[in-house]
Amino acid sequence: MKLRKTIGILFIISQIVLIIYAKFVPERFFCWAPFDEHTYLDIDVEVNGEFLTKKEIAKRYRYKSKGWEPRSINNVFSIIRQYESTYGKEDNASVKVKYATNGNEERIWYFNQ
Repeated sequence: MKLRKTIGILFIISQIVLIIYAKFVPERFFCWAPFDEHTYLDIDVEVNGEFLTKKEIAKRYRYKSKGWEPRSINNVFSIIRQYESTYGKEDNASVKVKYATNGNEERIWYFNQ
């Protein structure tokens, strides 16, 4: 019984530590922290001089190209960076993400190769 109690307490402490940790890192992939950011995003991609449709962008990143992101916007940036530095490395892509977090001023993030 004492071992179960110790394991339970260690589990709860580890969860608290992970929640606190998640509050101070830009990407929150593996955390149980509540979603405290809501970001509206719109992704535009140009490949070899041609703009992709929203459907093509969603297929490229396997992620929506326009809409709400309930987690950190850095998760989206990470998806784009990962794709463009591996599968899309030779595509000469230029990516522009317009986003506004929690109703604040719109910002623009660029990724160019």
